[in-house]
Amino acid sequence: MLMRIYFYQNYIKAMNNLSQHCETIQQAKNNGIEFASCGAIKFDGGFTNVDNVVDYIDVFEIGLIMIEMKDLQLKVLNNFKGKPSRQELKNIFKNIKGKFENSYELVKEKIDPDLIETLNYLVWKNNTEAALMDRYLPVEFKDKPYKICKTNEICSKLNGLNTRSCQE
Repeated sequence: MLMRIYFYQNYIKAMNNLSQHCETIQQAKNNGIEFASCGAIKFDGGFTNVDNVVDYIDVFEIGLIMIEMKDLQLKVLNNFKGKPSRQELKNIFKNIKGKFENSYELVKEKIDPDLIETLNYLVWKNNTEAALMDRYLPVEFKDKPYKICKTNEICSKLNGLNTRSCQE
């Protein structure tokens, strides 16, 4: 019982510290801003300024949610002259996967080593066509460490978790 009270007190303390970084989830400002109708902890440029981490995190009970925002059309179609090579695509998705891994390690060091990596989301802009994702997502990333959704879908995915630190 004493251990449970200690854990709960530390959990509340950590949540209060993190909740000061709660912001509305949004796509990057480059190619038009898209806002979601809910918030999460701004991780990249909010809680931390470390390179190569996800954009947002949130915590519920002892679970961790990590959210990386991407404009696939800008990243894939506009960054390369012609069709991107297989290696260029691999590098994009390897970088995304690395962001989740780096973020998890940082959270364990700076926030709470007992948090369990539970939900990871890669969030595409709303105008991203499913066919485009299927065409450019390399085969080895189809078995991915994250779920893919669009900006207007992320809040409904998160709202089922009643104990999130950035709950409205």
